[in-house]
Amino acid sequence: MAAPHQEVVTALAGLGDERALPGLLTALDTGVDDWRAVRAAGHLPQAAGELLPRLTRRLADADFSSPWGSATGLMGALGRLGDPAAVLALVTALSTAVEQEQCRTAAAALRVLGAFGSGAAPALGAVRPLTDADDPQLRFAAVTALWHIEGDPADAVPQRTALVDTDSHQAADALGRIGASAAAALPRLRQLLDAGHAWTRTHAAAAIHDIAGPAEAAVVLPVLLRGWESNDSTARHVLECLQRMGPAAAPALPRVRAELALTRRSGGFCDGIEYDEALLRACRAVIRQPAGPGTRT
Repeated sequence: MAAPHQEVVTALAGLGDERALPGLLTALDTGVDDWRAVRAAGHLPQAAGELLPRLTRRLADADFSSPWGSATGLMGALGRLGDPAAVLALVTALSTAVEQEQCRTAAAALRVLGAFGSGAAPALGAVRPLTDADDPQLRFAAVTALWHIEGDPADAVPQRTALVDTDSHQAADALGRIGASAAAALPRLRQLLDAGHAWTRTHAAAAIHDIAGPAEAAVVLPVLLRGWESNDSTARHVLECLQRMGPAAAPALPRVRAELALTRRSGGFCDGIEYDEALLRACRAVIRQPAGPGTRT
């Protein structure tokens, strides 16, 4: 159990309070409760100048032997700090994970690098070859990182469309985030509307809306509602798309209001108070959303 002092430090850091900084630095320098300090460090981006060197040194010596080693937590903390000065350390970590065939850890490094956007341009030489990786998870993470760093749909759309057959949910979502520039993927996404799994159908439908807009509402909305009906674990994803649809989602309002009237919300294996509250918020957002169509970020 952590000492009370460390619990206070962690709580202050979670609030972004710089009074936590001395305690975090002490923990990182001494190794006492350092795991807790790593988790909390990302909440103080204003102190990146002092935290980043300590975290990158630890990352250089981290355990890459398993996806649950210390490297993943350190990379996450560096990503939350948001300082592009961490990019070179992350590239080294990515290379180490690939060399040790730790695909999950390498994928985590790619996700963090992607979060830096164009600031991670120095990582392109390490990222680009991994778009042809044998491991589907690693390949998807590389394609996604490349898009966030370069923002070039000419490369991203065919790469993500090719990944639909290995991970239809994530690939569909990724294509949807590109938006109208991913129009070339629409024929493949339409094929998924008849897929056997509700998750696949709803993710494909949401992506079609995000790419083609309100003109596809008559196609997209029935698929979303049938998916929600057949598998209530899709509820959050469906509701998020309904918010983006704006007034085109009006035919779904009776189903949304019915959800609010239930004493136990949808969600299947996602049951829990936090999930339930999030679902309620999503339902209310759909009902009170402004008249203009939603957009996806």
